[in-house]
Amino acid sequence: MLDEAVIEGAGVASSVLMEIAGRGVAEVIHERFPMGEIAILCGPGNNGGDGYVAARWLTHWGRDVRIWGAKPKTDDATINRHLCERMDIPFLAASDAVAGATVAVDALLGTGQRDAPRGEIADALSALSQTPCRVAVDIPTGIHADTGQALSQPPSFDLTVTLGRWKAGLLCAPGCDVAGDVYCVDIGLDLAHTVDPSLAHSAAQLVELSDIETWRPTVQGSDAKWDRGHVAILAGGGAAVLAAHGAFRGGAGLVTLLAPKDEWKTFHGLWPEVILAEPGDLDPKRHDVVVVGPGFGLDQPEKIISLWEDYTGGVVADADALSILANHPHQTPTHAKRIITPHSAEAGRLIGISRADVEGNRLQAIAQLASFGVVVLKGPHTLIGPDRLWFNPTGCSRLATAGTGDVLAGVIGGLLATGIAPAHAAAIGVWDHGTAGQRMPADGTASDLIEAMRPASS
Repeated sequence: MLDEAVIEGAGVASSVLMEIAGRGVAEVIHERFPMGEIAILCGPGNNGGDGYVAARWLTHWGRDVRIWGAKPKTDDATINRHLCERMDIPFLAASDAVAGATVAVDALLGTGQRDAPRGEIADALSALSQTPCRVAVDIPTGIHADTGQALSQPPSFDLTVTLGRWKAGLLCAPGCDVAGDVYCVDIGLDLAHTVDPSLAHSAAQLVELSDIETWRPTVQGSDAKWDRGHVAILAGGGAAVLAAHGAFRGGAGLVTLLAPKDEWKTFHGLWPEVILAEPGDLDPKRHDVVVVGPGFGLDQPEKIISLWEDYTGGVVADADALSILANHPHQTPTHAKRIITPHSAEAGRLIGISRADVEGNRLQAIAQLASFGVVVLKGPHTLIGPDRLWFNPTGCSRLATAGTGDVLAGVIGGLLATGIAPAHAAAIGVWDHGTAGQRMPADGTASDLIEAMRPASS
């Protein structure tokens, strides 16, 4: 849509966009892989055309380039293939092109693919998989650009040079794993905004640090602890402790852990700053936000449903609270501050589909969860929505350990209690949680994550 607006509305020739894109691809490859021979495999469409442009520029810069190319089906691809031929760049069979090459470039199909590659494209992809270093242009062949799902069994890539904008498929598994490092080349798509201002904001965006710093709560020098918000934690066991500590890391001035008095002695490691109180002491006049669900159990569904439907403050529902919401009728109050933090399996239970279906189309799943309020769909590049879809770029596999989700629920609750918008609280919490995960020890636990969040919250 953006490239069409630039071409048709702003009057930029499609060949100019292809030249900018192909040269950008060539620059990234030349910088990342400064030595060795380069094989570029070009498909029949404009993705192949981008590959031909890259081949021209790399040859111009003195690189040893060889090409395999399918018969072009677009005018721009045809023109650029002819230019490569006039430059005497060798055209070889796919297996011969990649033989001995240090780098193989996948410019086969791009964003238009909807089915598994077939015929000569599949053969070319198979040949490319034999090379030591692989680069994809825009998106790897065999990966759906919108969902990240594998249409075949694509090889893994060291680098994907995507054009103009990030593709959702590069931020959803398995696409994000196949793509390797991702570099986005600016090809001038911002011109589309001058044609149609509504195009200034895409349906899904990658969160950046500048966004996070803009959304953070304002801290005044005169603030007292109650000005920073009071979070109640309705949870159990070690999960309750982690959520309570997370709420402080999120910025809350006061945190109360609500549990029966006979359970208080079981909260090992609980910071003395956390207030202990009975569940009946929950008071919307005192507690701005309730974080409910971690370690709570499934035996009090009426309490969770009542809290979700009637509490006048904010509610962050996680873990067992999500299971209760999935299994019992309820209504989400209009305009209430409600946030849910499901992983794929919990999201599937909430909307009546399988975990695999959620992971197969995360954008569709988060749209189906819209009735719950703000959704934090956890996973690689956690997705926040549904009104504005934000992909979070922070985080790593170190977060795949017990208790880190409880910490996240608490952090988001702490941010929500400061008075900022629920979507912003969710996005900041996910960002800070992810950056802390990157800082925590490789063999760390959720307690290490709490400690690692100190710099992120300062």
